[in-house]
Amino acid sequence: MPIEITFAELRTNHQAILFDAYGVLVDASGARPGAAAAIATLRRAGQPFLVVTNDASRSAQSAATRLSRLGIDVGAEHIMSSGMMIAPAIREMNRDGLRVVVVGPADSAAYAREAGVHVVLPTIEDPADVVVLADESGYDTLTTMNSVLSMIIAAVRNGKTPHLLLANPDLIYPAGAASFGFTAGALALMLERGLSLVLGDRAPVFEILGKPSPRIFTEAIARVGISDAVMIGDQLHTDIAGALSVGMASALLLGGVSDARAAGEWGEWTPRYVLRSL
Repeated sequence: MPIEITFAELRTNHQAILFDAYGVLVDASGARPGAAAAIATLRRAGQPFLVVTNDASRSAQSAATRLSRLGIDVGAEHIMSSGMMIAPAIREMNRDGLRVVVVGPADSAAYAREAGVHVVLPTIEDPADVVVLADESGYDTLTTMNSVLSMIIAAVRNGKTPHLLLANPDLIYPAGAASFGFTAGALALMLERGLSLVLGDRAPVFEILGKPSPRIFTEAIARVGISDAVMIGDQLHTDIAGALSVGMASALLLGGVSDARAAGEWGEWTPRYVLRSL
């Protein structure tokens, strides 16, 4: 069973702290209770920390600016987003002149352009090589999903299967004290199901770049330069599962998406700690 712990105890137990953003530091109503004070404590002590987020809709600077406006004192150097995983994943394909569809706002497309690719619109006539599903905002959802679905089907039927990258695998997020919303991960499931209905075994699936992928946690550890880190998150299947995949300690902050699991039904993603608040 997890150990119930306070934030003060947690930061003395581990050298570096990794925070999820939505559900831990903020929600749609603003900064979560204790978030600003927790960050301020770490900054005064000079203790390393990062905000490790599946939000691929904002640049690191934009994300830091938004948090700062809410009273949470972080800089761009404290942001590790799943969007930062897009360019490295594309570079690993080792191909020049890749044409990439990016489903998300302008900052999401900018992450892809860092790999030197051409960002294009989804068309049946000239399918892209890569599809990046980055965020649920910045476009007309149904129209765009229809176009992407049709493009991928046309490409596979013509023997040219696009590589699918999912920057934000979160299914839902805490939109407020008692409300939730769907995110890009839910759209990815919708696309995969649609593709499988039409293409069967030939249907491609998404490669996950954000939490719980070990890729983003490994990069976060490299960024803070300390292996003794703990991940504070509100979702078992992303924050906690990802930390466990790299052997990192984890703490579930209650009041978020996975709060209902706190009664003891932990399953395979049991955190080391439980926090009632920051």
